[in-house]
Amino acid sequence: MTDLLTNPLFATLAVVIGGLALVGGGELLVRGATKIALGFRISPLVVGLTIVALCTSAPEMAVSFSAALRGDPSIADVALGNVVGSNICNILLILGVCALIKPLATSSDILKRDLPVVIALSIATFLVARLSLDKDGGFFLPQWFGFALLFFFVVYEFFTIRSARAAETSAQEKPDESSECAKKPHAARVNWLLAIAQTVFGLALLVVGARGFVDGAVSIARTLGVSELVIGLTLVALGTSLPELTVSAIATMRNQVDVAVGNVVGSNACNLMLVLGGTLAVLPAGLGVKPQTAHIDLPVMLAAVAIAAYFCLTGRKIGRVEGALLLLGQIGYSVYLVT
Repeated sequence: MTDLLTNPLFATLAVVIGGLALVGGGELLVRGATKIALGFRISPLVVGLTIVALCTSAPEMAVSFSAALRGDPSIADVALGNVVGSNICNILLILGVCALIKPLATSSDILKRDLPVVIALSIATFLVARLSLDKDGGFFLPQWFGFALLFFFVVYEFFTIRSARAAETSAQEKPDESSECAKKPHAARVNWLLAIAQTVFGLALLVVGARGFVDGAVSIARTLGVSELVIGLTLVALGTSLPELTVSAIATMRNQVDVAVGNVVGSNACNLMLVLGGTLAVLPAGLGVKPQTAHIDLPVMLAAVAIAAYFCLTGRKIGRVEGALLLLGQIGYSVYLVT
């Protein structure tokens, strides 16, 4: 299989087919997991805050874990570049596109809880990468930081679910509340066989798609003389962000702008805590950080989150002008990487 991918045509096919498998697998996983969750009487609000956010980050998880476990340092660049690039893409591209469709208002929960968490995680990742030096004096992210990120992921999910349940309980006590989220969740009639099949098949597509996507992308990078880090920051990051783009764009067109913003912010949090944390946790020697990532890419990721937070805090929304600025930022960053 590896020999076949030295052919540019086969490598391109592997990227395309792998990308389609990632998107399809993520979609099936979302559908199946959501049905199972609703079947266990979990409210749609809690499902959106947990299951959907996790599932839309599943492609990044599959690609990064697959790349890191291969043991090739150059392929490991794809793992880190994928996380950083996906977070940049989520903010600049997805929020930018969605804001052009419809101005994105932000809820107080996102402003008070989720955005500060993502900003804090981005700052922590940047500082640890810059302050941790290996024996050769190069930047790297140590394994202990991965375990710390996983711990904070558990804490974050716990408080997110507890906060959601408290909000539901408060809403149920209001007699005039008629929204779907305020109603007490009822067990949905679920086709369990179909739900389980969608979940399992979705996971299988993610695994297969991740392998093909990574192998094809790395082969193309080496053929063109482009570094694996740049491929991870652009092609792989864009491919694994397609589920978030699809979910957020559809939610925006359906006037569910809170879902769109929450999906992006929640996905960024999951990418840092679960995807990067899990990747580092399986690497005893840690993960090397290229100077470009330490000096350019991580600061861009932090700046993108800070700018989005500024837009949300000043006007409590991301309008079309702000969306256009975010999208221009993504275009400018992509041009910088490939030139």
